[in-house]
Amino acid sequence: MRGFKAFTLSELIIALAVLGILCAIVLPTLMSNNPNKNKMMIKKAYNVFTDVINELINDNNNYPFLYGLCPDTGDGGYLGFDCTETDSKLPYLFATQLTLPGEKISSEETLNKASGLDKCNGAASSCYYFQTDDKIIWAFEEDSIAKGSYTDTIQVGIDVNGDKGPNCYQGSTTENCKNRDSDFDQFRIQLYADGKVKINEDDEWAMEAIRPSSSLTK
Repeated sequence: MRGFKAFTLSELIIALAVLGILCAIVLPTLMSNNPNKNKMMIKKAYNVFTDVINELINDNNNYPFLYGLCPDTGDGGYLGFDCTETDSKLPYLFATQLTLPGEKISSEETLNKASGLDKCNGAASSCYYFQTDDKIIWAFEEDSIAKGSYTDTIQVGIDVNGDKGPNCYQGSTTENCKNRDSDFDQFRIQLYADGKVKINEDDEWAMEAIRPSSSLTK
């Protein structure tokens, strides 16, 4: 009966050494290609925001035509979402288009309010905010863009991972954020009265994340 030849100890050591070298070469490349969750969520949040704004603009009950009639009052000469010149209508309309966990927002009066840049995701010193079931926190500047021109804007601050850190937007001067140059979890969007959407110029990391050619890895 023919016997089988086994590996010698030296051959086994050489094989393990070769395997270790290959791992040292390949693993850094694999690790660098891991998806960056914050970048992915920024891209998702931006797409959701633009989709919802487009839905609202195409509904005459929410957004009057240029210098058209306000659907709430019948008055003319309005452009924008908050034609009653209340600053809570837009965030309320936006919230009704999304899935929220727990108790639903049933009216403008049930919106949460906050003060301070840290609470408003860098958008403003006061805001209306709510959280969707994907943990994104949306904070709308407490201001109206009713009866305005094309250049009238409000700012919306978005935190893509809820209460989880680092809670930083690009350009923040808070102690835990001021030296950070990547992997932000907050960014700001400028919303114009005519529905144009633009990421805040300071949020370069977010602008990079939404580009079609952008890599979503670290």
